[in-house]
Amino acid sequence: MRTMKTVLLAIVICLLASGCGSLFTASQKDTVSHIRPGMSKEQVETMLGNPDYTRFDGGIEQWEYKSFYYVGSQPVNVIIDFDNERVIALNTFNTPPAVPVPPVPPVVAVPPTVHTGQHFMLLDKKQFEKFYHGMKEEPFTSDRLNMLEKEVRHTDFTCEQCIRLLNLNTFDDDKLKMLRLLAPVLSDPENSSEILDSLDFLSSKDKAKKILQEHK
Repeated sequence: MRTMKTVLLAIVICLLASGCGSLFTASQKDTVSHIRPGMSKEQVETMLGNPDYTRFDGGIEQWEYKSFYYVGSQPVNVIIDFDNERVIALNTFNTPPAVPVPPVPPVVAVPPTVHTGQHFMLLDKKQFEKFYHGMKEEPFTSDRLNMLEKEVRHTDFTCEQCIRLLNLNTFDDDKLKMLRLLAPVLSDPENSSEILDSLDFLSSKDKAKKILQEHK
């Protein structure tokens, strides 16, 4: 009987520990979602604590919080960029598993339907503004990409609309990720030179040009 009680007690402790862990990681994720552009380093430190790593690139300072919360069993890292002591960008990414896995191309997956040459509906001004502001409210680059990936399955975009969406991102690398989704569904590719003009660096313009040429 004593052995049975011991086993039951161990099961209860495990269940309680699992529940507490889930609540903790949900709380951590919720805290990250409240980080907003313009916040000071002191505000971020109060919310998230001291970063595990800090980096500098020109005038940009980057803080990294390693395994800050979990999605299932997968740890998630949080990266925050500062310019003039203020938040300008926030990104999250899953930490690669310790066990080696087959390599996959480092590109954003685009649904096959956007490569068929089909053309879908264009958003009118009111519809696009609603979609644009919905994208703008997403704090994470990954969430904006997921939202756009769903939309391009049934929507075309003009080059002007494309530029406005790209400009939601601070860095050219994030703009290029978004362009890979938008390039196959541009309704006026003859105006794509305007997209190149919206990028900051020559190297980024060259990469964007190749992406656009692949879908002409």
